[in-house]
Amino acid sequence: MPVKPVISAFLFALAVADARAAGEACPGLAGDAPPVRLAGLDAAGDILLDDGRSVRLVGVAARQDEAEAERFAAGIAQWKGRAFSLVALGKPDRWGRLPARLISVDERPDDAPADLAVALLRSNAASRLPEPEHRACDLALRTALSEGSSLPARSSPLSAEAIVDGHDVAALKAQAGRIVALQGRIASVGERAQRTYLNLSRRRGEAASIVMSRTLWREMQDKGWTAASLPGKRLRARGVLSGQDGLLLEIAAASALDVID
Repeated sequence: MPVKPVISAFLFALAVADARAAGEACPGLAGDAPPVRLAGLDAAGDILLDDGRSVRLVGVAARQDEAEAERFAAGIAQWKGRAFSLVALGKPDRWGRLPARLISVDERPDDAPADLAVALLRSNAASRLPEPEHRACDLALRTALSEGSSLPARSSPLSAEAIVDGHDVAALKAQAGRIVALQGRIASVGERAQRTYLNLSRRRGEAASIVMSRTLWREMQDKGWTAASLPGKRLRARGVLSGQDGLLLEIAAASALDVID
């Protein structure tokens, strides 16, 4: 099957998923959940709770520079010591951060509970990050931001589409740890037991590699992607550059990958 029709099929599937998400509910307040208090930020600049857990707010992007980190810290400082209901949305990530929502439980009686992510985005203390793996919550967040606020949230780092050449090692090193849109032509596909690599060079260290879980690769294969058809195709992928010298870009969803030609 040609690759471009496959991408069209993916986009259709994503549209269907959005429609399904519209009929689902993002997990909210649990009546029996004990409150937690926001202690501030940990050494890495992530949200720290009074019980020692580190939290990543779903829908809120990582801080890309010192100015963003300062705005985020100032925004969090206004909520320090406040009680929240913790709504866990998954298991801790590789850095031990729990993907979650934090919903204030000590608002005035006439106020609706405040979602911390919405509050930070509305006040321009943070940037939004689309979360395909949490579609219902992503849709709920988008809806909340489009309603009842005269202050637009700062644009996501992905919306600027600052494209990094996946073959430019110096540029990759400079962007290590950041959210980027990476572009390059696939030289080879490496299928491993747990992961699949779309390599932009056959020689290690000469270019970036796009990496995905074996589960995601199987999903893409079901739509027609093959290790034989991809070499020579030019792709654009969105994610965080990691690995040695920032030469790995891991994607968690098909929506983070586009075939250009």
